[in-house]
Amino acid sequence: MRCLADAIAHTINHAYAHHIERLMVLGLFALLLGVAPYEVHRWHMSMFWDAIAWVSLPNTLGMSQYGDGGVMGTKPYAASGAYINRTSDHCKKCRFDPKTAVGDDACPFTTLYWNFLAKHRKRFASNGRTRNHYLNLARKDTDELRAIRRRADALASSPP
Repeated sequence: MRCLADAIAHTINHAYAHHIERLMVLGLFALLLGVAPYEVHRWHMSMFWDAIAWVSLPNTLGMSQYGDGGVMGTKPYAASGAYINRTSDHCKKCRFDPKTAVGDDACPFTTLYWNFLAKHRKRFASNGRTRNHYLNLARKDTDELRAIRRRADALASSPP
């Protein structure tokens, strides 16, 4: 996972990462894995030299983790590997395929994204801003969703 490795390296080496890396790589991975939102905020506050509570709370806890239940954002900032591929050049150097959710070459972000949508269908399917996401999820057959769930469970217990 080149994007995650680079974002972690930037954070460790410089106590800094670009906001896309902070929110849409590190934050997204934590959201999709189901890490407790306040723990992500605490980690964020301890890792970045420019972390200030009045900025971090709404951005990390609210937007990135949807930990405020929708006060800051109208939907969770959940995305697949395709988003990371569109907004960065990390995927060019990564062994995982951002378009694939199942299999050895599947991008963990993509697997975890589809699993997140399936897991939270009752909570978010009626949200107008997630409508298209759920229309795409509905196109997946039961066997593919089952395979996604198995791989997501494996990733949650042992991330790559």
